[in-house]
Amino acid sequence: MSSDEDITTYRSRPAMAVGVLLIAVGVWMVIDTLIRGDGDTKWLAIAVVVFFAILVVALTLRSAVLVGPERLVIRNPFRTIVVPWGAVERVRAEYSIEVRADDRSFYIWAIPVSLRERKRALRQQGRAAAEDPYGRGGVHDLPQLSHADQVVDDLRGMSEQFAKASTGPVQVRWSPEILGGLAVSGVASVLLGLL
Repeated sequence: MSSDEDITTYRSRPAMAVGVLLIAVGVWMVIDTLIRGDGDTKWLAIAVVVFFAILVVALTLRSAVLVGPERLVIRNPFRTIVVPWGAVERVRAEYSIEVRADDRSFYIWAIPVSLRERKRALRQQGRAAAEDPYGRGGVHDLPQLSHADQVVDDLRGMSEQFAKASTGPVQVRWSPEILGGLAVSGVASVLLGLL
């Protein structure tokens, strides 16, 4: 990416809130286990909590979409996909947000598509159209889109705007810190469980 000032980040605020809450519960469980636990049971409980804490971080806090004038970065729980704007073929949202590039589909985990939120936005649009059938209202009177549909509109606009400015292949990289942490804590849990 070019500079931090040009980068826009999209995330799910509810997922982040749930992630922080679950991490707080995990920290409380580890502290309680260190104080009250004894022997191998204490270390097994800590290994299991660490395994699930890493999983929670991957599924809630890590997921994000970073966009700038050069590329789109999709950071999913276990891998990161870097897509230059020139490689983007299509962006759409049905049950999840899909970015089509290099004849492959990549799905965005960070922004869930809420059918309930989409229906609410459509009802608001219908109500606004009924109240103002000739479209005389101001721009500020336009009903809002669902969060996922707004993100799709933003990504489509940036794709059109920056398509010629940046080209190149799509890069997919697995997340070694998440996968490694899960492997180590999972193996530790199994070994401690067998003792």
